[in-house]
Amino acid sequence: MSNTARLKEAAECERKAEDCMKTSMIKLKFKPDFDGAASAMERASVCYRNAQDPKKAAGSLLKAAEYYEQNRNLFHAAKAREGAAMLLRDIKEFSEAVVLFEKAINGYAESGSLDTAAMTVEKAADVLKNDNPKEALQIYQRGLALVQQSDRAKMASNFLKQITKLSLQLTDYKGALGSIREEIEKFAEIREYPRIGQLGIGLVIVNLALEDSVAALKDYGWVICQSPDFQTSEDGRVCENLIGFYEAGDDESFQNVLKCGALRSMDNEYLRVMKILKAPSGNAGLGDGQEDDDDEGLC
Repeated sequence: MSNTARLKEAAECERKAEDCMKTSMIKLKFKPDFDGAASAMERASVCYRNAQDPKKAAGSLLKAAEYYEQNRNLFHAAKAREGAAMLLRDIKEFSEAVVLFEKAINGYAESGSLDTAAMTVEKAADVLKNDNPKEALQIYQRGLALVQQSDRAKMASNFLKQITKLSLQLTDYKGALGSIREEIEKFAEIREYPRIGQLGIGLVIVNLALEDSVAALKDYGWVICQSPDFQTSEDGRVCENLIGFYEAGDDESFQNVLKCGALRSMDNEYLRVMKILKAPSGNAGLGDGQEDDDDEGLC
């Protein structure tokens, strides 16, 4: 089918939508057919998309969303807005896409479909974070607020993890500290103490990236209060060594701790932060011909 034929079909669908909205005493049609109008506009969107006009396709879906909403069909209104957001995302209109994603998330939540709302958060943020991490961060924060209201600890911890990663990517270290602490609190609430270890290391690393060993020590003590086994664990010993060598200005030993296995398995965002870390008055980097497993006992 040619683009001309597709555009002609789209116009016909729009005409059908207008007819659905008309009332007639003669035909005993006393109220608009909102669902019929919405379906016609969804079909128009498909035609516009096939005709390589994503902007008009998105507009048709937004009109469909309005019709669904007028009929109190919140789920399908949200679905139409999500579809429009995806189209706008594909043509790099991120700001408009984010607004629609958020409306879709709210609509799914209002309709009682919290799982679908959470999946929309993941879908939107996962795509946006490559081209526009700030907008992705906004989406995850909206999702976090949503799942916290419903006390879904697992979803909340996943969103917090993504918020931390994006904050580190954007070098918003203070923001990262906040989300790491919240994630630790979530795991402490459900007593998943083994999950807290590397998060505790994360707190120390980010504090040291801010050149604040006092805050690192304070957060280390706070993590011990959250997880009874943290201080005697390998992760706890790594934190002690990082803080100790940093405060002593012993960069050679500090760099050797950064080569420990417990740190190598951390997310890439933490690894990037570790590359810039050095103890005061020391020389950063592996240098001096040290092998990876030198001073492994420091871990």
